[in-house]
Amino acid sequence: MDIKERIILACRDLSRAHGFHNVNMDELAARTGVSKRTLYRYFPGKEAVIEATLDAFMAEVAGEADRILQCEKEPARILSGLLQYLFINGQFVTNPQSLNDLKQHYPHLWQKIDQFRMNRIRVVLAFINSSGESALSKEIDPRIITAVIVSSIQAVLNPDFVLTNNLTFEETARQLSKYLLSPFIPV
Repeated sequence: MDIKERIILACRDLSRAHGFHNVNMDELAARTGVSKRTLYRYFPGKEAVIEATLDAFMAEVAGEADRILQCEKEPARILSGLLQYLFINGQFVTNPQSLNDLKQHYPHLWQKIDQFRMNRIRVVLAFINSSGESALSKEIDPRIITAVIVSSIQAVLNPDFVLTNNLTFEETARQLSKYLLSPFIPV
């Protein structure tokens, strides 16, 4: 593993424990086993480390989503696999402190995450719609179904909603997925 990867993994570990805002370059250097000077050779500052960490995670999620779509055809299993991956590997992003930090200190990074997830959700929904598993998708234009699902996810599964309503990301995602999955369950 190269130094850049070690820095990103250290950022994930520290974010999982303390959120993004409380990560500092001294801790990152110590956790990575390099000097602060070396950190700054790879990243101009803490925000660049956080962004690279999020970018690396989004690339991993995209790869896992593609793998799941190759292996699964049933909408419930696709959604379950994606959520399971996020819950296990995305805790550094979805913990309350990190969500609060994205809301307060890094809203532009949340926008980047949101753009990524909306694009990936559209890919997954297009796959599900093309599989013909849903009786509802035969009666309602898939563009309408996609718009409703994407809007629902944006409205509910975001730092502001989760934190304002004193929910966890995981429980919010589970409940929302149960609700949204119903159009894709064959009748």
